[in-house]
Amino acid sequence: MAKQPKSPVKTAEKKSFPFFDKLTERHLSLERIVAALMSAVLMAYIYALLSHGNFAELSSYYNSISFVGFFAITILGFAALVGVTWLAKNRYIIPWALMLTAFAVSVLFAANYKDGGALFCVGVGVVDLIIVLWEVRGDKLGISGITVSRKVALIVAAVLFAVTTFVFGYFTSIKYRTYTNFAFDFGIFAQMYERMAVSFSPSTTVERSHMMSHFGVHFSPIFYLFLPGYYIFRNPIYLFYVQSASVAAGVFAVYLICGKLGFSGKLTLALELMYAFYPCLFNGTFYDFHENKFLTTIILFLFYFILCKNTVWEFVFAFMLLMVKEDAAIYLIAIALFMMINRKEILRGGIMLGMAVVYFLIAQQIVAAVGNEGVMISRLSDYFVNGEKTFFSVFKSVFFDMGFLLKQMFTVEKLPFILWMLAPVAFAPFATKKISSLILLFPIIPINLMQSWKYQYDVDYQYTYGVAALILMSAIFVIAKLKSDPKRVVVLTSLCLCAVMTASLVYPKMVNVSGYLKNSGSTCQQVDELIESVPTDATVTATHSLVPHLYKVEWLYTMPDYYKQNRDKPVDTDYFVIDTRYSDVANEMKQIMGNNYNLVKSAGFAELYQHK
Repeated sequence: MAKQPKSPVKTAEKKSFPFFDKLTERHLSLERIVAALMSAVLMAYIYALLSHGNFAELSSYYNSISFVGFFAITILGFAALVGVTWLAKNRYIIPWALMLTAFAVSVLFAANYKDGGALFCVGVGVVDLIIVLWEVRGDKLGISGITVSRKVALIVAAVLFAVTTFVFGYFTSIKYRTYTNFAFDFGIFAQMYERMAVSFSPSTTVERSHMMSHFGVHFSPIFYLFLPGYYIFRNPIYLFYVQSASVAAGVFAVYLICGKLGFSGKLTLALELMYAFYPCLFNGTFYDFHENKFLTTIILFLFYFILCKNTVWEFVFAFMLLMVKEDAAIYLIAIALFMMINRKEILRGGIMLGMAVVYFLIAQQIVAAVGNEGVMISRLSDYFVNGEKTFFSVFKSVFFDMGFLLKQMFTVEKLPFILWMLAPVAFAPFATKKISSLILLFPIIPINLMQSWKYQYDVDYQYTYGVAALILMSAIFVIAKLKSDPKRVVVLTSLCLCAVMTASLVYPKMVNVSGYLKNSGSTCQQVDELIESVPTDATVTATHSLVPHLYKVEWLYTMPDYYKQNRDKPVDTDYFVIDTRYSDVANEMKQIMGNNYNLVKSAGFAELYQHK
């Protein structure tokens, strides 16, 4: 008997919701609708921040904000995003709107909160990270479909170089034009370059209150590289633009490194932007002029030639690195060890290591012979024991008392420095299985964290540039090995944090110097005329704020006088030039003058006195 066929099992019919199906067809899922609402709220925040100022002042911000305007922008923004997505059927509109509005609000928060600091910026970055994680899941931004050619990346690099050179050259030079930089450190280099132009000797009376070569403090032959340009412009403002260009040129090294590592055009472009907005580069240019600021670009080009295995240029840039300063040897030592341990390039790395050690020993002897003081080891005085004041004694202290070293390194005061340096690259250097890769970060210990001299771990000064190059290079090596989604998370988060932290550090400085120019521009022009009347062949004592403008004077001294015990000329110089804005210093100078000087001229905030 044949089997009877089984009757079909009834299944529940799938209910259809035409309205929601239509939303899905037009890429308006529930999560995108929520994202559109968040983006609309952020649009309202942008309006409020631009219209009503500092959010940190709760009462004034709250009382000045228009609640009707806030909610109107939210509603209109939400309707616009949903409407455009509905009409265009484009699933990328809302995610990009959320990403860009979050980015804009983060930057505005950082720029408006003058006392925000590193912790605040990291907090903002955590919020951005949450958004980035949502955006990357499922490639909601469509990054995989974006193509950027290497030619476009090169053009972007050139634009970034030109813009950052001009912008930071201009804003940092405003400090000079408004008499808001000082003998330390700009007056030293202004006088030094003028003496180099006259006699080819890097001599200065400002640095140690007597005529000496700057090489008696730091051995920096790199300065001669920029002397030909100084002959053309013959003005200290040239130094600000040279410095900005030197930092900005690192973007070309990033472009070349990315090409050598096989990065796509769009990743190359992203890393160029990360370099240009890395907060601890251009921020430091606002503290005048210093040889350390040449380190970043030189180190990055050195890495490019290491990757190319171009031995000649590799050693040319290794030598250029050493020419920056005697302690630049420590960066070359780290790079050489990285070559030997991580890249197995024993011979070339070993030669480079020996080169760094020998050069440091020679440079140390030159500094001691020229300056009679030796290298500035006093900054490591916390490690001196039993009267020993040598690098070997420091090494012994660190080796035999590791606990003391850790106590000095990890303090509340140094935590912001660590965040400023590592958060902008999303702590990428630590996302590696190769512990040997961390050797590039070694210089941060002796250069910054070991020392108790506060300027060494303050990102407003010049001690970040060598370490910054090594951190950026470590991040690039890690990014090269990440898979697509983690790579996008790291790069997008880094771009957000770089922009946020740069806004926090740099924007207030730009506002301040612009305010100086607006409020005192005409007064400063009057002071310029007074400065021009001072004879350059006379002996002159000037307030520290006026010293940079008297760079043509050969025998020039500064007040306050931190090295008066070194004077080889009497304190009663031919002229005293006083800045009345600094009453304490002005009073001290007038006490020194006594009744031996006559007021010759007064202009703006400056007074010129001549010996009777």
